[in-house]
Amino acid sequence: LDIYDDRLTVTSPGGMYNGMLIQDLDIADVSSERRNPILANVMAQLDYMEKRGSGLTRICNETKALDGYRDELKPVFKSTPAQFQTIIFASSDTSNVGDHDGDVSEMKLTERQQKILNLIKESPTITGRQMSETLSVSQRTIERDLSTMQKKGVLKHEGKDNDGKWTIYQ
Repeated sequence: LDIYDDRLTVTSPGGMYNGMLIQDLDIADVSSERRNPILANVMAQLDYMEKRGSGLTRICNETKALDGYRDELKPVFKSTPAQFQTIIFASSDTSNVGDHDGDVSEMKLTERQQKILNLIKESPTITGRQMSETLSVSQRTIERDLSTMQKKGVLKHEGKDNDGKWTIYQ
């Protein structure tokens, strides 16, 4: 993992499982192939990952949803027979991440984050598990979205995990 002012580079040993080069493929059409399906199943059961094979597409979609995104900041995926590399570019100045200085409706949220906000508006005491079940995603995915929204100053949770209340900043 290499972190620079303008980008994040993640390099993993081993190329594509099928030997193809990722840069020669359309990201939307890359199928999921697991090197170790037993480990993948265990990780999915522990909610550390989802078994959907949507990682590359998700990286692209989440990056597009960032403030200041431009087409030239699209993530880059490269592979060789020996390694796989992902480069995610910074979309803008991130020095104010977490500052709360605007209306939630003006903040750029992903579609799923907007759905989470709607669930919280309907039921401020909703739990992460309930959100996970309603939106049909893993609880870990919900936790990541909630953490991101808290860092952006969109919402705050007070109380214990299963006995607390969400507050949305307007």
